[in-house]
Amino acid sequence: MVVVGSLAAGLPLGLVWWLVAPLARLTKRDDGVFAVGAREETAVAADGLFAVLGVLVGVLAAVLVAALVRRRLAGLGGLAVGGVLGSVLAWQVGAVLGPPSAEASAAAARVGARFDGPLDLSALGVLFAWPMAATVVYFAAVAGLDARHTVDQNHARLEPADVQPPARDGLTSERWREGGSSGVEDRGFDHCG
Repeated sequence: MVVVGSLAAGLPLGLVWWLVAPLARLTKRDDGVFAVGAREETAVAADGLFAVLGVLVGVLAAVLVAALVRRRLAGLGGLAVGGVLGSVLAWQVGAVLGPPSAEASAAAARVGARFDGPLDLSALGVLFAWPMAATVVYFAAVAGLDARHTVDQNHARLEPADVQPPARDGLTSERWREGGSSGVEDRGFDHCG
């Protein structure tokens, strides 16, 4: 279920990445296709934007899974596998929606024409931003939820009505709760007298 949800989240992630990612500007000359401006900066910006969007989706997915999935190991596995698959799907959606390859665009363009380069990832490591963020946030959320649950359970076990004092000098637990005395004078530890 978590993997299917992650795949479903990959589609809008790819769409958003395609809409906001910068594209390299290319120009066709007699001797080939060349970048106009700094193509490397545009590629780094597109990769960074993909990573940020992946982290946001991973955090959201982790919070939802921590709140809704009771089987912790299944939730973790689903986030890891689903995050990788969702990232790959988002990358491919953005690439398909973006401009065609530089060669295909250049073949259709006249000499001197400028056109957008393809939307692609230059650093494939950013595909792991989503699953890594999801697993880290999931661990933190589950630790917080489990710690709170443990404290609540321990607190429920230590209700005052459940505490039974040892019987001492004829003082029963009922008389102890009522604040009664056993009739025996408590002389303390001062026996030097």
